Amino acid sequence: MKHEKIVNKTTSYGLNVSGGNIDSLRVKDDLKTVIRVYDDGKIGIAGRIGEGDDKALFEDAKARLSQNITYPCDLTAGKTRKENCVKNIVPATEFVKTMKKLLARLNKEYPDFIFSNKINMEEYSSVYENSENTRYEYASNYIAVILVIQHKKSASIMDLAYGAVQNYYDEDKVVSDIGKLLAPFDKKAELDDTLPVIIGDNIIHYSLRHIIAELYMSGASLFNGKLSEKLFDEKVNIYLDRGPDNKECIPFFDSEGVVNDGDKFYFIKDGVFNGLLTYKRTAHNFNLPLSGGGYSDFDEVPVAAAVGTKLGTTSDSLKKLIQGKAIYIVEAGGGDMTPDGTLGIPVQLAYLYDNGELVGKLPEFSLNANIFDLLGKDLIGVAKNDVFGFMEDTVLAAKFKINKN
Repeated sequence: MKHEKIVNKTTSYGLNVSGGNIDSLRVKDDLKTVIRVYDDGKIGIAGRIGEGDDKALFEDAKARLSQNITYPCDLTAGKTRKENCVKNIVPATEFVKTMKKLLARLNKEYPDFIFSNKINMEEYSSVYENSENTRYEYASNYIAVILVIQHKKSASIMDLAYGAVQNYYDEDKVVSDIGKLLAPFDKKAELDDTLPVIIGDNIIHYSLRHIIAELYMSGASLFNGKLSEKLFDEKVNIYLDRGPDNKECIPFFDSEGVVNDGDKFYFIKDGVFNGLLTYKRTAHNFNLPLSGGGYSDFDEVPVAAAVGTKLGTTSDSLKKLIQGKAIYIVEAGGGDMTPDGTLGIPVQLAYLYDNGELVGKLPEFSLNANIFDLLGKDLIGVAKNDVFGFMEDTVLAAKFKINKN
């Protein structure tokens, strides 16, 4: 009888922020252990929160084989790897003091605005081992500054937000970033619907469900029948990246102990539809390559999830990619994609971008684009967002249809 064990440990420090001040601190330790056993094409799963007896947990998992859940047993044999990516971000004993200093500075430098929401710091580790002598270990940490910002004269609950996740901390960069967001807030600019649009690369998430193996093999995917065909511009690369030194504490292995060559799996490579999002069940059922997309919520049966999926950059600088004016999307939510791939995205806040600077607030509008055109003939490129220093996100620049309100 083969088996595998996963132990996840998290220590988190969470600050609630209200009115520019710290309301409370929450410190939380989580330890979760799950054991899966495999026998005669079946899987049994048992989980535990906190410390306990692994032998008892193993027996519990064996007993759950009686649930007759079919699942392939394909355990990696004889592999070991350890990645410790923990950085010296902020000492836990200095966390509250350090963030109080940040908030005091924000309140002083931007007195017309109110800052709320949360600041979190977390250290995470995960260990995977199985009966085939494979053991993987991963540890990392991050800080997340997620602030909701309201103008003191505004009737809105929130006017904009600042969100940055990093594996280091730099107060000056945070304050500078927020200043760049706030400086154009009261400066009105005219909306030119002929300008290119700069938007977060998470716009590709609208299409990710269509690369899930189950959806594709059932014929319900937008990309149905197009595997191995060129879908987009050759500059487009969409891939699962589990490189260990990431900001999001994503282990190099998925929840089934799958590790990709080079820690990457390409769904779209140079514009070609290269592969589907799979985990062990779908890879086995449909005779497909494993993509390392296995995910399980504690002691549940694994499913597919596109954790760590990225849109590859075509330029190392937004300033190089877009020289001149553009429309910079700050807040956009509530959008959707139709079955033919047409995106509709309401924009709550956008700025006029001019040679690397945000210079004025635009009136509200909405965007339309077809995903094939957006990542095809209308694509300008994908770049590191060097408007900001601490919020190191990636943005896509393209032509959109702009609908003025």
